[in-house]
Amino acid sequence: MKFIYLWVALFSVTFFTSSLQAQTSEEQNNEKSLVWGGRFSINFGASVPLYFQDIPKRYSWSTTFNPSVGAYVEIPLKEDRKSVHIELIYTRKGNSTEATVENRYFKVSDNYQGYVTGDVQTNISLNYIEIPIQFKTNLSKKDNGWYAIAGLYVAAMVSGTFDGILYAGGTLEDIVGSSTEIGRDTPYDYSSDLVNFDWGAQFGIQKEIGDHFTVDTQIAWGFNGIFPRGYDTVDPNLFNLYGKVGVLYKIGK
Repeated sequence: MKFIYLWVALFSVTFFTSSLQAQTSEEQNNEKSLVWGGRFSINFGASVPLYFQDIPKRYSWSTTFNPSVGAYVEIPLKEDRKSVHIELIYTRKGNSTEATVENRYFKVSDNYQGYVTGDVQTNISLNYIEIPIQFKTNLSKKDNGWYAIAGLYVAAMVSGTFDGILYAGGTLEDIVGSSTEIGRDTPYDYSSDLVNFDWGAQFGIQKEIGDHFTVDTQIAWGFNGIFPRGYDTVDPNLFNLYGKVGVLYKIGK
């Protein structure tokens, strides 16, 4: 968490000092002034295993309403139409899944745990304060408004839930090999075990539309599992993989 607070502090200092520099720079060279504004986007995706062969054979998922909203600043570089793009946003990442699992470990309580074969449901809701830091460059020698953008993001989770249901009709085999039928829908909840930090790569393309609007589409792939490393209850671990479609509005330059 201290690492995240440091990034927020650095973002604030950079935003403040760059704004002062931009005011002076604007008088000298308007094209090199700092750009800032707001962002709104929608995230589509899920928390998935690192290796897709670990996904159950019968598996379906649906993404929930996952908005991102916040502010951005672009610090121009010496090269023409190249800049450092930094954002400070609230973002939500969530999905629901239905799957038929085979010998997958679940822990409902200390007295009710083991390897489940049957139908299960999982609901994930993760809310972050996120800071993407990216390099932005033009895609053409012509000034046609197309840009590539790529970099890293860091995020602190402000709240999160991970829960679901073991559906009636499945079987649960305990650690000594005794198998029992799941007689009724049984809820489970691992929310308290979620990690509060995420980071990963984020990249995509942007298109300027007019003087104020920019639309973009990006992919964000988390390198940090949503559970601690070595967490046996959810094995393999899950990683955030999301596509983003958004709109940026330029307020100042």
